[in-house]
Amino acid sequence: MTEEPHVAPVASTPAPPGVRRAVVVGAARSGLAAARALARRGVQVVVSDAKDAAALGALPNDSGITYALGGHPAAIFDGADLVVSSPGVPPSAAPFVMARELGIPIVPEVELAFRLKGPGLVFGITGTNGKSTTTALAAALLTDAGFDAIACGNIGLPWCEAIDRPLPNADARRAYVVELSSFQLEHVSTLRCDAAALLNVTPDHLDRHPSFPAYLDAKLRIFERQRPEDFAVVNADDGSCSLFATTARRLRFSRRRRIDRGTWAAGEFLVGDFGRGSREFARREHLHLVGDHNVQNALAALALTAPFGVDGASAGRTFARFRALPHRCAHVRTRDGVAWYDDSKGTNVDATLKALSGFPTARVWAILGGKDKGDDFSKLAPLLDVKGRRALLIGAAAEAIERALYGARAKIKRIRCGTLEAAVAYAAGHAAKGDVVLLSPACASFDQFRNYEHRGDVFAALVRALPLAEVVAPSESASAIDAVSPTATASPSGTTPPAGTAP
Repeated sequence: MTEEPHVAPVASTPAPPGVRRAVVVGAARSGLAAARALARRGVQVVVSDAKDAAALGALPNDSGITYALGGHPAAIFDGADLVVSSPGVPPSAAPFVMARELGIPIVPEVELAFRLKGPGLVFGITGTNGKSTTTALAAALLTDAGFDAIACGNIGLPWCEAIDRPLPNADARRAYVVELSSFQLEHVSTLRCDAAALLNVTPDHLDRHPSFPAYLDAKLRIFERQRPEDFAVVNADDGSCSLFATTARRLRFSRRRRIDRGTWAAGEFLVGDFGRGSREFARREHLHLVGDHNVQNALAALALTAPFGVDGASAGRTFARFRALPHRCAHVRTRDGVAWYDDSKGTNVDATLKALSGFPTARVWAILGGKDKGDDFSKLAPLLDVKGRRALLIGAAAEAIERALYGARAKIKRIRCGTLEAAVAYAAGHAAKGDVVLLSPACASFDQFRNYEHRGDVFAALVRALPLAEVVAPSESASAIDAVSPTATASPSGTTPPAGTAP
């Protein structure tokens, strides 16, 4: 029997008015999703990428899509009515400069998705940390409340890929729950969310944004086009989240105190008040996620979805079945009494601080390092001293982290391991029963890995490959440390000063 060919779902909306030819810059997943969404609507699309075909691998062979690879020749803009940007390509890149000089409109992939989507509510989530967990949890809450909810955007499924998914039945209510990064938000112009949440804001991506205020401004664009009937959800525990004006109905969430409209933690309960008195939504024990920051994520998801019909009964069911997303404080294995956790998504200092806060005092072996994004590593020192046994440093930022911790007079001993493999091996040989080994690098992954998922997958594979039998480790002397870090020397205080730094 011959297999039926795959048929793309019928586009629910037409192409943008006047757009017959478009250029998509960037051949990663979001760029390809934008190209295919346009091609399904009869638009001729050129996908352009600085990488060549060998570096990109196999690309879709869809009707209406051609490729210009290994650069961005000016000819690709001939006759173009629209340019679509991928979040990984900065606005200063050459193709966008050329497009602006030619007067061709430029829109981000999420902006295109919003313009092309059919009927359905839009729930937008942004912030420095916690976006993916909150997005997935909000989508799960809405699904259990009867919506056909799709988690998409920066979480992995491009919004342009989600917009043409058919509804399961004629009565289904579609909800797009969209994780939005600062890269995706910085140039939106018509995107409007029925409910939008800002989880937190701390310095991040300062290697792309010119300043922290510019980064904050990009995040706040999620609220710009909301109307009085919409909901703006903000973190009452983060002062930066309140620095904007809105005509939308403002809701807040707090882990620390009761608030007037929104959600908060009251002892062992997650509670909400939306104008009709407070009510309990779930018990804290129902949430199978590590750390107080995940209580905040759950409160944010509840504040975002409760006005649309999520109640205590359905929320309790959702929390009971929801588990940590991959690479976000996800338990990998407990071996010989040592618990191993993958928080590879912890790509900035604030994320790592949140991850550390969820673990026992003085028991954490923290694996830190990667590609420096311009963050202040000295902020790690106080909590590492309280929570940590050792800081195992890897990647290009290892020296910068070591210097920052030394300058902050951190007492935790720092050990330069260089690679993730060496850090895992060292922790396996020295961690004791009751300890936790936590990969939460506070850095990007691109120095040694393709992305944070690749880094987390490598970590998990290394941990699962460790033998079950207890490893007999050498005593933790200066010579044992030097075997991992030849340049390290033990100082009288028990710390390891950076090479060339006076103690």
